[in-house]
Amino acid sequence: MNVYVRGAILSLALIVGGGYWFWRYQDQLPVREKPKHFYLIDKMEKEGVPSFTLPRSDGKPFDLGSVKGKILIVNFWASWCNPCVEEFPSLIKLIDHFKGEVVLVAVSTDESRVDMDAFLQAFDLPKSHMEILWDPSRKVADSYGVGKIPESFLVGKDLKLIRKVIGIDDWATPDAIEYFRTLVTGDTTFSGMTKAVGENVTN
Repeated sequence: MNVYVRGAILSLALIVGGGYWFWRYQDQLPVREKPKHFYLIDKMEKEGVPSFTLPRSDGKPFDLGSVKGKILIVNFWASWCNPCVEEFPSLIKLIDHFKGEVVLVAVSTDESRVDMDAFLQAFDLPKSHMEILWDPSRKVADSYGVGKIPESFLVGKDLKLIRKVIGIDDWATPDAIEYFRTLVTGDTTFSGMTKAVGENVTN
């Protein structure tokens, strides 16, 4: 028999045999699972974001449930994070624009309180609508599945996750302000969601 013919027959036998094996044993093959943070995001969308209590920058305790009924940005940052420094002014500008309808919950993961305070002194912080919190053990950050900073979580009035933003973003663009207006008012006609809150988003 011609060597090419034998090769073709052997290849066909391997293909058929491999197909039968897969059909016969496919239910026993390992299934590739979603990464853990995907399940966490699903849970936060359906059941709400993890509740927590952390000390404010003045030492007084803050409980997340105390701002239920507002649109929240839960932002995780640190003083050594250059993108966090770059992003912070646009977050401040956004909450200033909405005058209490949107609250920034800024959670520092710095190990040193001195470093956190030095970071904050570089900005003209608003006197209201912003909570500066300290999470040196990263316990809260871990409960939110934070892998790198900055990471931000847009949270609805019912404390359920709207979307997660990974990395730096400009929160004060006209599109972003319009998007947050729709969240505040409940208007669902705005279609520029991804453009409004950046490309590095998950939902």
